Amino acid sequence: MSWSLLVTPLHCAAEDGVLEWAADAESSFGLPDEPPAARELPTVAQVLSTFRGAGCHGVPWFQVAGFDVTSDLSGCPDPATCASVGGLDLGEVSLGVEGADGDQLVKLDQAVTDIGFRKPASSAVLAATVALASQAGPLLVFNGSGEHVFVVSPGDDPTHLAQHWPW
Repeated sequence: MSWSLLVTPLHCAAEDGVLEWAADAESSFGLPDEPPAARELPTVAQVLSTFRGAGCHGVPWFQVAGFDVTSDLSGCPDPATCASVGGLDLGEVSLGVEGADGDQLVKLDQAVTDIGFRKPASSAVLAATVALASQAGPLLVFNGSGEHVFVVSPGDDPTHLAQHWPW
């Protein structure tokens, strides 16, 4: 059995009614009383650059037209020991992109509406989410079963977040 974590901008979750569902989760952290204002979504290029800047790696489950994704998101250099040494393996990474359908190639300038991580190192998702929140705004993180929800906002202290991170 594999596990997954999903990340979406909090304002998108609010627009889709997900905040009501999130409030009923088994555990939650950082959910606001009021949804944040809408803001510009990060592009595919910004997300990839953020992952690289955070020192994360993973296996892309998407293709970008005219671009080698592995230049920014490469596979784990040492899967046997990565997790035990605090490696930042995002696992299998998928992107939800505005205007793209399923297996369609995406473009670097398209907006990312959500990110999925299958079989990630938990610490890698936290590092990537903290880095991405600084440009994308508050992000809602939840697991595939929906029992845990977590909000990461710009300026949050990663050490403080790690103390509450349920994964």
